[in-house]
Amino acid sequence: MKLKIPKTPQCPFCEKPISRPTFLPIGLSDYEAGICDCGAVYVVDETGFSRGAVFLEALFIACGGDLELALNLIPEEDYQEIWLENYDPITHTIPGEPLYEGRKIKGALCFIKLAEDLEELKAKEREKSLVKEEKKRFEEENLRKYKKRLLRKEVEELLAENRFSELLAYVLAEPLNLNVVQKVLYHPEESLRKKGAYLIGQIAKHLYQRDPHRVLDLIKRLLYASADSAASPWGALEAVGEIIRETENSYSTFVKNLFGFLKFPEYEISTLYALMRIAEKNPEAIKKAPYLRLLNIFPKTEALSQALILKIFISLKGIELLSYKTSLKKKTLSLFNYETFAYQELSLENLWNQYEQIFKKE
Repeated sequence: MKLKIPKTPQCPFCEKPISRPTFLPIGLSDYEAGICDCGAVYVVDETGFSRGAVFLEALFIACGGDLELALNLIPEEDYQEIWLENYDPITHTIPGEPLYEGRKIKGALCFIKLAEDLEELKAKEREKSLVKEEKKRFEEENLRKYKKRLLRKEVEELLAENRFSELLAYVLAEPLNLNVVQKVLYHPEESLRKKGAYLIGQIAKHLYQRDPHRVLDLIKRLLYASADSAASPWGALEAVGEIIRETENSYSTFVKNLFGFLKFPEYEISTLYALMRIAEKNPEAIKKAPYLRLLNIFPKTEALSQALILKIFISLKGIELLSYKTSLKKKTLSLFNYETFAYQELSLENLWNQYEQIFKKE
């Protein structure tokens, strides 16, 4: 008797060999599945007794996770369904015999291929889901080496060397490290406080995708800490500014809270740094707040505050400050540069000229 040689299963639509099924991120259940190069989706029924559930899984994946669409498709018109019998999931073959290696072969593969117009629409959605899951898996594996509790000294050393990506990895791998980073906001060295605030903004940008409520709680804690009369604001308000800056419009309502701190002289510089950073990336968030209050501050404040207010109006392209030129202090000062993470000397007169150039060009 001539024995049949097990064959690698082929897609019934394009007749190409298919890869071994695995768990896809867009599935409804724990059925292993795969996607052929031609776009056909296939799902394994290991027992041969779960055909209804396996069919629904294949249809759901083919539709890119759109269950409503999957349940409203018309057979033969919107999709084709083909079953491949006698599949052995252990060896990923079609043995061709009811018994193989002492095992009864009962498995089957359900293939679903959408109609051409639907396939063009859903293929990109499936690809995005798969790429996103693969990226997430890679990030999780890469973060394992950063699973470590950091000491405050270690955080300060990494910040001093501008190694923000490493610090971000340490916080994402071990969330408790965020508490250590927050302590740097109260460091006596101003540049480290600003770097710590910047880092918290980068952390918030990533955490927001996973846990937006945690970011919201962080903003509230930082604002409460700043408002506590027994505590100095240090870098807390600047950290709030960085979070708002890096999360688009998600927490822009808190810009008004920042403006509230301008009533107190001890908070002025920190608040203006925070508003400046937000204005650079999201000027509309500042325009929706009472930003004209800055006009009242400008004539009577110190040179550094004037520089920060000027930077804000440059980002806003706000013409309202033009009539306050006579109040400008003719001084050179140091302003923290977030591109070099160092202080740079600048002239208020040169900054004002930069501001005026906006309207001359228009």
